[in-house]
Amino acid sequence: MKKLKQNLRQLLGSMIAIFPFRMLQQLTHRDLLVINYHSIKDIDPDPIINRNTYRTVEEFENDIVFLKENYQFVNIRDVLANNWASKYSGKKCVLITFDDGLRVVYDVFRPILLKHGVSATVFLNPCFVDNAALHYQRKKNLILHRVSNVEIEAKRARWKNIFSEQGIYCEGFHESVQAIDYSHSSILNDLARLFDVDFQQYLMDHPIYLSSGQIREMIKEGFGFGGHSMDHPKYDELHFDDQLSQTLDSIEWVCAKFDLDYRVFAFPLRDHLISVDLFEKIKEDCELSFGVRGIGDDIIDNHIQRMDVESKAMDIETVIKFEFVKYLLRCVIGKNKYKRN
Repeated sequence: MKKLKQNLRQLLGSMIAIFPFRMLQQLTHRDLLVINYHSIKDIDPDPIINRNTYRTVEEFENDIVFLKENYQFVNIRDVLANNWASKYSGKKCVLITFDDGLRVVYDVFRPILLKHGVSATVFLNPCFVDNAALHYQRKKNLILHRVSNVEIEAKRARWKNIFSEQGIYCEGFHESVQAIDYSHSSILNDLARLFDVDFQQYLMDHPIYLSSGQIREMIKEGFGFGGHSMDHPKYDELHFDDQLSQTLDSIEWVCAKFDLDYRVFAFPLRDHLISVDLFEKIKEDCELSFGVRGIGDDIIDNHIQRMDVESKAMDIETVIKFEFVKYLLRCVIGKNKYKRN
């Protein structure tokens, strides 16, 4: 399947190559492009996360060079001050964002951006800042990586009881761990105690997330910051009230902690099923929010869709051209604006 996807990407890239970039850029009339990143290839201590497709250091810098040649870089204050797009007509601007507040942003992305005089906006999960806690998916990965088959067999009755009490026991240990969702994530702490997996020691040995000091330094350098939920759940799995508290609490924490005079937010993972009601509830406390569905308009005026470049395994010109073509086709069939319930 992975090989098939790679071949399809190469085929699409070859087809799209015939269209001049400038022509597509003019046809789409997109005054503001927002491009989102997370991490760098093979840098994460989690081998499962390293299976994700990310940019190499060289590829990321190539992205920035290409964007400098074709766009004017702006920061989050520029976007807010200019009503995010309405006054950029003809300038062709681009904003860079990073989700999850990973330390790689400080160690690797930041030096490249500063070298090119570029700012970016980073969206944080307050529960993880200063490496205070580990995301539940990373906890799952660590347990699966650390616990041996001998331990699994020796403690079978105990771990089976832990899962059974929560009603999520599957046929085997690995299957049961994989079945743990956000609402059952407390099980991971029980399993960690059972198998002597120390999450805090892991974070001390591998500080994955940004520290408060690093964030303050970046703010002085012109970087922007916003909320990204408290601990990165899947919003599709949350009740409305939990979606609301995750959103507003993270915005408030980031603004209060770092004395910010603007309030921005990026939804974790996806925003496809976020209701109009939620946007109505947060509009007084959130000046601007972001999704990651690619180029397109949203029925919510102060919600911007971003492009995912890093996972496409194609050069940035091809990725953007592909997004342009998709957008133009949606315009033809009248589906260029994302709908919500």
